[in-house]
Amino acid sequence: MLLSSLRQALAALMVAVLVSACGGAGSTAPPPAGGITVTPGDGTATITWTTVPGVKYWLFYAPSTSISTLDWINVPGSRALLNVTSPYVLTGLANGFTYSFTVNGRNGDGPGGPGSPSVSVVPRPAGGTWKAGGSLGSNIIRNLTYGTNSADSLGYYYAVGDAGSAYRSLDGLSWTGTPAPANTTLNAALWTFARFLVVGANGSAAYSTDMATWSVAPTGTTANLNAIASNGALAVAVGNGGTILSSLDGILWTAVASPTTSNLYGVIYSSNGVWIAVGAGGTLLTSTDGTTWTPVASGTTADLRSVIVQTSLTYTFVAAGNGGTVVRSADNGVTWTAQSSGTSANLLALNATAGQVMAVGTGGAVTTSPDGVTWTPRTSGTTADLYSVLSGFSQYVAVGQGGISINSQ
Repeated sequence: MLLSSLRQALAALMVAVLVSACGGAGSTAPPPAGGITVTPGDGTATITWTTVPGVKYWLFYAPSTSISTLDWINVPGSRALLNVTSPYVLTGLANGFTYSFTVNGRNGDGPGGPGSPSVSVVPRPAGGTWKAGGSLGSNIIRNLTYGTNSADSLGYYYAVGDAGSAYRSLDGLSWTGTPAPANTTLNAALWTFARFLVVGANGSAAYSTDMATWSVAPTGTTANLNAIASNGALAVAVGNGGTILSSLDGILWTAVASPTTSNLYGVIYSSNGVWIAVGAGGTLLTSTDGTTWTPVASGTTADLRSVIVQTSLTYTFVAAGNGGTVVRSADNGVTWTAQSSGTSANLLALNATAGQVMAVGTGGAVTTSPDGVTWTPRTSGTTADLYSVLSGFSQYVAVGQGGISINSQ
């Protein structure tokens, strides 16, 4: 038996012993009136029920089509969570698999009563339905990142845009304005080297550890800088006129020889050691060190606005751009194949998780794919242009025109 399986079996056994041992001062309680409601999310399930004061509730669940408090211990992978409250958000579930749930109650330390009728759901990736989030002012918000604030050691969403607009959020829903890193258009933000970096118009760049006090980072260029990526040891920024810069700390930037004069709009690093940059007229460059770049045929002449890598069992690169253009590579950017995105909107930004690739763009366009091949357009609830999308904590957050933000869970 594998160590992890042994641990799981022992955990289940200990809970079973607790269940059988209960019977002290107290009594059983009836199951929640009306049963339980289970709402699936992205790797999550939210369980709600009508509570009765003084009753302690236990939640039982398993990767199965049904579960009972009488035989849950015999269901492989089953779990019991003690003294939970409604609503209870269960995380760490696998998307695409069926899970079943039941809840019972007890008064004091009495034995558990009968369980509620079993309810089964299938967690799924977010992105299918969207709702409005908090406002980020009235300017265009062009990019999102996530990082740790040195002032309080908490993680924040951080968004930047036109006229030095800058906002932060703990949950991606409510936003607070922060000091402008620079009084110009900011096109990209990234947390790396334990600091926040921003780049933008006329070669502007700045860095901060707390999103409040910013220092200028000289770049040596007046070209607009449009995107930034990092592997943790090196940061690369790209921009107009084929501009490519590199930095070991986000403070000192050095020009890198570029094989193109086309505007570059997106850049990404993959953990298998491949850098890819994309830009105007279907421009596509690859590099293994962030310094030496090689042009590659993308198979399109459309402007490519963003590039992302989906890491699962393999590495899949996806680039997207004007007119709904999507191209995909499964061989580290050597060859690219056009895909149908299901939209004609200009796709301005990409995001990828192990189970899903998402593109957002003009007119509120959102389209998703499990693999970069088959795409499904989604209804975002807005017609505003969406410039950036970020996944994490079982949700997506997208921002864009007029300071709009939307989220999907």
